[in-house]
Amino acid sequence: MTFKISGNTKGFWGDQQLLRLILINLLLNPIKSSPSGSEIELHLTGNSTHIAIEVKDKGTDLPAGEQVLQSVRNSSKDSDGSDFGTISANSLNLAIVQACTQLHGGEISWVSPTGKAAQFTVRLPKRIVE
Repeated sequence: MTFKISGNTKGFWGDQQLLRLILINLLLNPIKSSPSGSEIELHLTGNSTHIAIEVKDKGTDLPAGEQVLQSVRNSSKDSDGSDFGTISANSLNLAIVQACTQLHGGEISWVSPTGKAAQFTVRLPKRIVE
C-alpha cells in the first residue's frame, strides 16, 4: 500500500469515528478484492476549502460502484429496505462511506478508467473552528 499526502491538508476538523469508518470501508474493498500483491494507493490531498481522500487500486473493477452510490443517494425511494437483501459486502462498504461522507457535508465519486481498476474519492469541506 502506498500512502501520499499533498496540498493543504491542515485545518480540517471532523468526527473521528465517522472518518475512521470512511477510511476502513474505502480500503476494505480493494484489500479484499484485489489479487495478492496488487498495488493500492491512499492519497490525502487538500486545498483551502476541502480535503480529498482517494483510494485507487490497479486490479479490481467494481462495475456496480456507481449503481450502489446512486441507490444510496436515492434511498428515499426504497423506504421498505427491500433491495438490501441483494447488497454485497462491497456495496455495503460503499453505502457506509456514502452515509458518513454525507454527515460531513461531503460527496463521494467513483471512476473506473481502465475497466480493471477503481478509484473512489471522498471530498469533505473544511470547517472554520472558532
